[in-house]
Amino acid sequence: MRLSLLAGAFLLLFALAGGTVGYTLFSFNHFKDVEDRFDGQCSPVTGVAGPEDIEATPSLGRAFVSSLDRRAGPLARGSVFAVLIDDPLGSENWRDRTGGAPEKFRPLGLNYYEDGDVRRLFVVNDAAKSVEIFDVSPAGDLTHLETVAERRLTSPNDVIAVGPRSFYVTNDVEAGRASLVGKLQFLSRSASGKIYFYDGVAMRVAAEGLRFANGIAMNARQTRLYAAETAGQSLRIYDRDPATGALSLAKIEPLPAAPDNLNIAWDGSVWIGAQPKPLSVPLVERDPQLHAPSLVIRYVDQEGVATPMTEVFSDSGNAISTSTVAAISGSRLLIGSLLDDKYLICDLPG
Repeated sequence: MRLSLLAGAFLLLFALAGGTVGYTLFSFNHFKDVEDRFDGQCSPVTGVAGPEDIEATPSLGRAFVSSLDRRAGPLARGSVFAVLIDDPLGSENWRDRTGGAPEKFRPLGLNYYEDGDVRRLFVVNDAAKSVEIFDVSPAGDLTHLETVAERRLTSPNDVIAVGPRSFYVTNDVEAGRASLVGKLQFLSRSASGKIYFYDGVAMRVAAEGLRFANGIAMNARQTRLYAAETAGQSLRIYDRDPATGALSLAKIEPLPAAPDNLNIAWDGSVWIGAQPKPLSVPLVERDPQLHAPSLVIRYVDQEGVATPMTEVFSDSGNAISTSTVAAISGSRLLIGSLLDDKYLICDLPG
């Protein structure tokens, strides 16, 4: 009797575990078919390892690219490139603009800030769990100014600047995304993600309860903040008080994929680099022969818009795998990747 009870309990636990795994895979779209679909034309720019974030800067005619070879191990140093958008194959585009500072540098999200003669680039540095602030020359070269770190910033992911030294930064999961607990927090959609606001003096929590807080962006008036909730497969939209920096949740928009980095286009639309099958990413990281699909979503934050959300670009992973960002420069779309050694420059239709 005791053996049969133990066997029954084991089978029940096994069934529950199998059901949990199956539900997790299904809920993260792991069995979804992704088609190749884009009405424009794309060209690859190769030789850039892991271009995880890209931001176009119209005033400089360049796009800053955050680059890191994630298969090279934890000691590999990343780079920031300043690509001439009208000459993407120019030899200067492959030169690291950081000048080797800081020495330990694994860049993730970045954001360009300009106000008069002040030009700054803010970059999340995973190596130091910090935000690095650089001065930017008209030619795109970077001079390191300072490192901003805080003990609560355990897993920073993306940053958006609101002043020469002030910014918002996402902390994706409290335990750190590389830890076992952090991975479990992602799979269980734990609401441990936060957005911190640094006012140039101190850091405070601006928003919490996000299910893996990832990319972040802000409208031109600095009154609306957008945050990618990767494990929640949604876009969080906050109203912002420019005087105090306080955020209040306005709405949550569900997405058809796991969003990563965000960019705001000239018309105010939000462009989202997303991964339709996020649980495929660890497999692709271990095996370069594998691919994971990519998706680019355009979201229009306006009342009364008939179709506020559009899937602009969809790819099974052959053109670009594990897409993380979509940046707009005029009629061009730049698509980055977590693991590919390339990014795409696409001509948008129409």
